Amino acid sequence: EIIENFDTVEVAAAISQLDTDDAVAVLEDLDLPHQRQILEALPNYADRVGVAESLTYPENTAGRLMQREVISLPTFWTVGQTIDYMRETADLPQDFYEIFVVNPRLEPIGTVRLNSLLRARRPVRLSDIMEQKLHIIPAVTDQEDVGYLFDQYDLISAPVVGISGRLIGVITVDDVLNVVQEEAEED
Repeated sequence: EIIENFDTVEVAAAISQLDTDDAVAVLEDLDLPHQRQILEALPNYADRVGVAESLTYPENTAGRLMQREVISLPTFWTVGQTIDYMRETADLPQDFYEIFVVNPRLEPIGTVRLNSLLRARRPVRLSDIMEQKLHIIPAVTDQEDVGYLFDQYDLISAPVVGISGRLIGVITVDDVLNVVQEEAEED
């Protein structure tokens, strides 16, 4: 109802300030023509593509739940390079808890928690401090199953992969809490 009181450019400007998961949550309830108008008005091409791709996944799946803003780096980067990169990059995710380590095919192979990163010396490679045990979530996974994984393994975040196995996003614990609340209300 609120969106209908603003013009498309104003809505697009507001949505461009959101993480993709939140932008998708706003747009998914609109009819397709209204969605397309707002998507076309988004000022950043990458935002437009990311949100549009997330909307192609079925409702109540990891693809709709994930945010596309994710930090993924190669194994050979050092702690120093990583910290410098994060300090210099303006478009980091709003909230993140881990850095995903990827292979040359951009498949997730490990994570580095921020506390581990900050405790390690600058010359240490990410491959030396990464946790290799991952709970990778395919984008088509039902959100209830995502909630179950987070509960079973006490996850803070989890990488989301597309059909090719490439990292396409991340689901964070705050998104899963929303799912748990929704499911509890339904029950």
